[in-house]
Amino acid sequence: MRAAAIIPALLLLSGCERAPEVTFADASITLPTDPVDLPEGPGRDAVLANCTACHSPSTMLQQPTVPRAKWESIVGKMITLYKAPVDEAAIPEIVDYMVAMQAARNEETAP
Repeated sequence: MRAAAIIPALLLLSGCERAPEVTFADASITLPTDPVDLPEGPGRDAVLANCTACHSPSTMLQQPTVPRAKWESIVGKMITLYKAPVDEAAIPEIVDYMVAMQAARNEETAP
């Protein structure tokens, strides 16, 4: 009985048009470079070694100013939630650097 239902269905489908052929072409893109470099300062090497695989310097330097505890939380989230390969021994240096860079930026923009 089942075969009796399948055979007419196959006969109906055999009359359908074929799917159009699809041709894929190779493509390439050139990503923009990030002209901003991280300023010198204590902890810069830790940030370069642990953060720049995922974050560009300009993105890191444009983050809103947050307190040290928030930076510790952010770095911890990168490790636990996003599985970032951050050396846990480098966390204090990374946090120190980000806090210092934000403080320097705020001094530059203060009236």
